[in-house]
Amino acid sequence: MLGDQVLIAAAPKETKTEGGIILSSEVKATASEPGVVMAIGPEVTSVLPKDVVYLSWDKSMPVRISGQDAVIVSAEHLKAVIS
Repeated sequence: MLGDQVLIAAAPKETKTEGGIILSSEVKATASEPGVVMAIGPEVTSVLPKDVVYLSWDKSMPVRISGQDAVIVSAEHLKAVIS
């Protein structure tokens, strides 16, 4: 049972900005990575599945679900919902 936990997969990495600037691998390595919410526990009210979020990756627990890498993190460690 997830409770107040959220299951998140890494979002696809951007290689170009909306303005057309190509991001180097150095910029991508230092940028904070967003994630996509895959599932939420019954106590979570701040996000919905498929939301794109920023989170404290270091506070998460890595898991593999149906062959896909993901993390489980407490909802309190979500920093921002961007969509």
